[in-house]
Amino acid sequence: MKNPSDSTGDGCEKYNSNNGDGRATLLRLRHQSWLAAMLLLTPWLWTIFSCRSIFRDEPAAILALFPGLAVAVHIQRHLSRHLETNHRHREEGRLFSTLGAANWITLLRTGAIVVLAGFLPMAIHQDHGSRNVLNWAPGIIYLGISLADLLDGFIARRQGRETELGKRLDIETDAAGLLVASLLAVALGRLPAIYLLAGLAYYPFILGIRLRQRLALPVIALQPRPYARIIAGFQMGLVAAALLPIFNPVFISVAAVIFMSPLLIGFFRDWLVVSCRVKTDSDQQSSLDLRARSLIITTLPWALRLVLLASGIIILIGPGLYRTNLPWQVAHSLCCLLAGLGVMGRSASLILVLLLGCNQSPFGISLPVMVVFGTAAVLMLTGTGAMSLWAPEERILYRRKQEK
Repeated sequence: MKNPSDSTGDGCEKYNSNNGDGRATLLRLRHQSWLAAMLLLTPWLWTIFSCRSIFRDEPAAILALFPGLAVAVHIQRHLSRHLETNHRHREEGRLFSTLGAANWITLLRTGAIVVLAGFLPMAIHQDHGSRNVLNWAPGIIYLGISLADLLDGFIARRQGRETELGKRLDIETDAAGLLVASLLAVALGRLPAIYLLAGLAYYPFILGIRLRQRLALPVIALQPRPYARIIAGFQMGLVAAALLPIFNPVFISVAAVIFMSPLLIGFFRDWLVVSCRVKTDSDQQSSLDLRARSLIITTLPWALRLVLLASGIIILIGPGLYRTNLPWQVAHSLCCLLAGLGVMGRSASLILVLLLGCNQSPFGISLPVMVVFGTAAVLMLTGTGAMSLWAPEERILYRRKQEK
């Protein structure tokens, strides 16, 4: 019989793989992982059924089933192999006996990614009916996946169930979602093919770490970097926007190059750290990190804000029919002014990007417009830096770092 003292009162149970209670706890988690397998494989099987006519007309489209199956198998395998990490940080002896609401939300997000991958055969073989579906459904689904990423973490914190398993699942789900959504956006012609580097970057990085471990080479554990999480969030927003048919492909391509650059640089920097190729301090900061941080916080934002103001003035006084669209012109001028002064600069830059990049924009495509768009996109990443008049977004974006 189970000893009452083995229950901790918060949903945890004392875990020891050598006793019956420990094995029973793990068995309950194993049963839930089988339910998760059904959740992940069901939408993939539905894809086979719903796309059977496409496979008859174009047998090569069957290859498009692989990403969805790969995501389902990978996440299920990752879940089943790490059930013993269903505990809080540094509480290995107190294992939760259920996956919990937050982990199930993460698994539902994974199931939605498998659904998203099911649009790949349609993207390859586009007929009139599939084009109608592909216009809105993928973007809405991936936007929901991205927003739910905030929900699972919030629920985990509220319930006091921030587990090591949940962290692992969240990272793997985010990476799989970005890769599948990038593949779909490229297949639909809404993102340049080069952006697949951003979708794929996580996997060579992880494989490199595992290879070094297998070869008994030194590997340094990475400390969390809030800015890396922010950059990843921008990728999700970009791909969701690309999957929605409301933005000009020219502007989406420019934003893709701008947004993917810090992501790839970040992975390269992290590889140098984990492979012991650069010296870092106790906060895992190298001399190059400190110089780059100084540049991004001081010099670069100032220069970008000046460029933004100058280009905004050129657009304002330049010829063009768009000058008759007063609401658009007022919104554009106000956002340029706010970003230039550093008043809610990231938010103003975001609105500028949306104003200029949407299909309904009357500003067209010209050098000043592209300069404003590109500068605003970079300011979204860097913030408006020192001497900003009011930057509440910084406190929100770096909240987790301040709490720690």
